[in-house]
This record gives sequence, structure tokens and C-alpha cells, in this order.
Amino acid sequence: MPIMTIIGCRIFEDEVVHLIEKESGLDRVIVLKNENNAGLIRKLEENGNSYIVLPIEEIRRVLERKERNEERKGEKREESSGLTLVVNLLEFALDGFPDRLREAVYETIEDMKKYSDAVLLLYGLCGNVLGSIEKDFEASGFPVFILTDRGGEIVDDCVGAVLGGRGAFLSKLKSEGTGTYFLTPVGAAYWKEMLVASRITPDPENIEMTKMVFDYSGYKNVAKVDTGLHYEKEFETKVREFAESFGFEIVDMEGSPDLIERCYERAREEVLRGKKRGNEEGDAP
Repeated sequence: MPIMTIIGCRIFEDEVVHLIEKESGLDRVIVLKNENNAGLIRKLEENGNSYIVLPIEEIRRVLERKERNEERKGEKREESSGLTLVVNLLEFALDGFPDRLREAVYETIEDMKKYSDAVLLLYGLCGNVLGSIEKDFEASGFPVFILTDRGGEIVDDCVGAVLGGRGAFLSKLKSEGTGTYFLTPVGAAYWKEMLVASRITPDPENIEMTKMVFDYSGYKNVAKVDTGLHYEKEFETKVREFAESFGFEIVDMEGSPDLIERCYERAREEVLRGKKRGNEEGDAP
């Protein structure tokens, strides 16, 4: 039974729902029971997706029970190619503290190794603390896949991921100017939490103080990054609220989940190939 875990920032809620809806071969979706997954669970529910919510300590019992049921039905291992996907999103608050983020991500992967054949990491370099993570876990024989562009370069952050990678991101910055704050649909929905997480302000309700910080940093625009995913119904409203709060001009920008889809497919195929090899070796005389 192949099992892959997605670990990522809450900013990728929409992309996770999209991957689940797009993937026809999923056998089961397990979402870890914690407050960081609340928005993801709400969207899965609203869109009629099948999933179960479990505390981490229950995962092994549920998976083992499923495997026993398959064996009783006489199902051969090689015929059970459906993928079980486990999802565990992490808090926004880690984004402004690279060292804490690195520690949390590495610890979470170690926890999920017990239940998974591989991890797809929905993060970028994030302050350059996750750049070696694939190699770090490769030494232990456990595959970890981080978000990369077509050239194999790790994306810088969540905005770079939906714009297509570092080159596309830098091109947008050059064309729009460096004084642009980027909002994806999820970033817009939680813009106050994001301002705290990125340490722009400890109090997003204090608009005057926050505006002073933005002005000092040279921000003049907010980029409304349309990812093509529309699970956040108030995207337009939230971006407008943000822009009006700080006197910013809204710049429309087009993104997509293509890069994330490619990385998911890469990880998925590796998990299925690895499980098939393991089954064939186990059946060999």
C-alpha cells in the first residue's frame, strides 16, 4: 500500500485541495487532526471531497487495519496501486523565523517517516534554510521532494511557486517594481495573520503603524496573484480591503498550480515505482 505525505505551509491549502480533486487514483486521503488543517478540512468538505481526519497516533492503526482487510479479500499487493495521501500543514507563524521553520519541518518529516514512503514538501528555500533537505534525508534512504522549477531550481517561496519559479518571480518584480506586496488567494484570506508571521507588524489592527512600516520599506502596490484556483470566495474583497487599508494600488497578476502539480507527479510516480520494486523483490524466490 503506497503512502505519501504532503507537509507544507497553510498558504498552500488551495493547492492541496486541487491536487486531491485532480488525482483520480487516490485510495484514501488522511488529514492530520490539528488546528493548522482547519481551513483545508473546510474546503474539502465544501467541495465534497472524501477524506478522514485522524490524530497522528491513530494513523498506523487505521492503515494496518486496511491492509489486513485487503489481505482477507485476497487482494495481491501489486494490484493495490492506489495511493494513500496523508496531509499535514504547518502554521503561518513559522514563516518569519527561518531557524524555527527548519527545525519544525525536519521534525515533522521524522514523525511522518513512520507512516510514509515519501514526503512532498510544499515549501521553498524560505530564508535559505531548506535548500539541502532532499540530500539530508537521501542519506537515510527516505525520499523527500521539495518544490522545484523546470530547471530543477528550488523555488524561493510560496509566491515563486505559483508564479512558476525564481526566474518568473524575478521577472515580475522587475516589471512591477520592488515595492510590491504579493497576495495569493489564501494569503489574502489570512492577510492579517500573514503580516504578523512575516514580522511586518505585531499588531495588524494598528493600520497606521503598519502603514508606516510599509511606507518606510517602499511598498506602493499589492499584487493580486490569481492562481486559477477559486476555493477562497472573497479573494477580490480581501485584496481590496488590504489595498484600501494601506493606500496601495492593485496590480493583477496571473499564476497557476502547474509547478506544484509537476512536483506532485514526480513524487507520486517515485512512490509508486518504489513500492512496486519492493513488492517484486518481496515476491522473488
